[in-house]
Parts: sequence; C-alpha cells; structure tokens
Amino acid sequence: MTTDRPTAINPDPRISMGEGSLDAQSSTPSADPLPATQIHQMLQQQWGDALLRRLHGIGRIAANLGTPAYLVGGCVRDFLQNHPMPDIDLAIEGDVRAVAEACSAELSGAQCTYHPHFGTAILRYPDGFQLDLARCRIEHYPAPAALPEVQPAAIQADLIRRDFTINAMAISLDPEKFGEFLDPYGGRTDLQRRLLRVLHPHSFLDDPTRILRGLRFAVRFQLQLEASTRGLLEEALTQNIFARLSGARLWRELKYLLELTDLPAALEELGAWQLWPLLRPTPLEVEPLLAKIRRGQQEIHWFHRHFPDEKLCDAAVLLTILWRDIPWAAEKRLHYWPVTDGRYILNDLHRLSEIPAALAKASHPSAVAQLWESLSLPGILALLAEYPETDTITKSGRYYLLKQRGLTSPLNGKDLQAMGLAPGPQLGKVLRHLHDARLDGTIKDKETARQWLIRQGILPSIQP
Repeated sequence: MTTDRPTAINPDPRISMGEGSLDAQSSTPSADPLPATQIHQMLQQQWGDALLRRLHGIGRIAANLGTPAYLVGGCVRDFLQNHPMPDIDLAIEGDVRAVAEACSAELSGAQCTYHPHFGTAILRYPDGFQLDLARCRIEHYPAPAALPEVQPAAIQADLIRRDFTINAMAISLDPEKFGEFLDPYGGRTDLQRRLLRVLHPHSFLDDPTRILRGLRFAVRFQLQLEASTRGLLEEALTQNIFARLSGARLWRELKYLLELTDLPAALEELGAWQLWPLLRPTPLEVEPLLAKIRRGQQEIHWFHRHFPDEKLCDAAVLLTILWRDIPWAAEKRLHYWPVTDGRYILNDLHRLSEIPAALAKASHPSAVAQLWESLSLPGILALLAEYPETDTITKSGRYYLLKQRGLTSPLNGKDLQAMGLAPGPQLGKVLRHLHDARLDGTIKDKETARQWLIRQGILPSIQP
C-alpha cells in the first residue's frame, strides 16, 4: 500500500531554501555537516539501542507506505545538545493514521491512539514510552495573530512553518538514508552560537505567541536574540500585536512561562524584551519582586515535599505574588484570562495586607488558624514568600498547614444529634466551637469534648 507523496514546494518566496541561509535576514553560515553515520552513532549513544530499534521500525513501516518519517523540532534540538531524553516528535509525509496503525500492528507492544480532529497520533509502548506523530504541513495566516490555515506538505515546507531556526531541523528515519540531517535554515549553527532567530520577517506578526515561546527558549538554553530578530520583535510590539490574541491563547503561553524553573531569570528577560505589560504593569522595583518570586518557589517546593498527593496551582501562588501590590490590575487580567480559581486570587489579594497585623494580635491558636483559613492555599504560600523562613509568620503558616489544618473535632454532627442536639444553624456553631477547642488544646477526644459541652451548658450534666 502506498499513498501519494506531497510535492515539495518553496514554502515562502521571501526565504532562500539554500543550506543555512535566510535572505530576509543576516545570513548564518552552516556548521560542519553531520554525516548520517555520525547521527546514527550519536542516537545510539544518547538514546540507547532499544529506542533506536523502535525508530528503525517506524522508519521502515513509513517508507513501505510511501510516507517518509522524520524526527523533528524540539527533540532534534535537545538531541544536538545532549540533553536528557526529550519528548519524541515525528513528522510524517503522508497518512499519519495509516503509519500509526501499521506500527501498532507490526511493532511489538505498540498501541496507537489517533486524533482525527488534529490529524495526529500517539504510539504508546508497554514500558510507558510514547511518540507523537503529526503530518508534515504548511501554514497560512489569513490575518495577523489569527489561527493558521493548514494543508499537507513535504518536510522542507513543514520546517519553514516553525518558530525558530533551532526548531527547524529534522532527522530522516527512512531506511535508505537513516540519520540524514536536514538543517536548511542553519539551526545547528544558531544553537552553537547561542542565537535565537526567526525564520521569516512576518513570524511574530503571524503568531505573537512565538515571542513568549522564544523568551522561554532564551532562558532555558541561554540564547540571545539575533539582531534582526530583535528588530522584528520591536516592530511587532509597536503594532500592539498581542491585543489581537484571545485571553485563552495568551494565558496558555504565560502559564508555561510561570512554570519555568528559573522564573526570576525569565522575568528579568521579560523586562529586557519589554513584555512586562503582558503580565502586569512594569514594577517600580524589580529586584524585590524577583526575591519574593524565589521565596515563593521555595514555599511551593516545601509544600510539594510535605504534601506530595495534594494538588496545588503553582501559577496561582506566583500570580498572587506578582499582583500583590496591584489587585486592580489582577481583576482586569482575571476577567480576560481563564485562570483557575481566579476569584480566590482576588479574595487573597484583598486580604493579604490585613493578615500580618491580625496574626500579631491573635491570642489563641484557634484565632490564628481562622486567619489562615481565610486565605486559599496559594494565598497562604504567597504570603509566606514575603518573609524569611525563620520569620514567625512563616513558622505560623507552616505550622497551620502541617498541624492545624488537619485537626478535626472529635465529635461530628451525627454524634451531636445522638446526644440530643437538633440539626440546624446552631449545630454548625457548636461544631465550630468544638473545632476551636480542639485547636486550643482544650479537648482531645470524644470524652473530653463531651465534658466541655457540659461545662458550656450545651449538654445537660446528666445525659439520658
């Protein structure tokens, strides 16, 4: 069985298809070529024989179907830098579903999941390893910042649609040329020179999210914007290109940014790229804010270490820190961005300034716990980020999370009703008082709780 192979086309007349050159921008000489045999040897050394056999198998099956397969994008970039095993992305010059289903049938243990809406597939192996397959395609943007219109294409056209030269490289899996390295736009040279370069002059106007992706790449791989690319960034900003993005698309990219391990460095780069307004008004003092972000990350790590099974929205913690001094701006953002639990963030922002002074006045453990309970979990960690680990507020907050938050009353509503109390609002108040007494150490178990209720006149001294 074979399928028609797409005709290779020059995807954009603005760009030369010559090896390693971009006639729309300053030319980048190509690095020394990498022979297929060297690529094969590097794959074996870095990824191991088992994965190499799987790639050979997929390449053979795809070639038999007349649909050549390639390693593409980030996995090639990371492979060239000898980074840990990345997610593996494959580009197929033809019918993705046919290739995936054939692999599932012929390769031991591989299971195929096809997504017809996106024309993509996932191959999963019993050991948990998976590969993502997508069809080679070309993209056309009908308007700046609009979602692209796509159509099938060959690998060269697929590479030109990508965001940066460092992501526009591919490795052939075809049995007759396995390991052939495709780098038509000098991505390997840019990677060696630590440069971040777009593929054509309209790149940022077509898709402004590339700007934020580029910022993440710059931080992760210590890259500098190539001179012409910086000029294109500045041009896109003068056209207010981000105003054309939906809140959902912008939030997705900002959330990825907030999830970076080295977020303080990313925020510094955000300032250098003049992108602070996307996240919040430019802070008057950047360094104190970055210090709080670092403390916030420490508190997030502390929480995950002590509560590994509990969910926490890390981004909500960081946003609360970032918006601490500007709740009005946060309210505008949250109406536009689809941020999970946005109303809790706003509540916290309006409460945070009151908590420290109230904690200093609280005379009982129950009063302290009630103050912490008035904040969401992200709000608590955001407040702790403002103080050193040795500060009494940090110690109080951590004590609440470790000890007080999990304490419950020895008696529940059913117990109280069995003792003769009627259901209703008053029962809820009694439960709250019991919980406070437990926090204050006044009661410890059901019997001490019952005695406490008698002393309070809530229960008669002699019960039926």
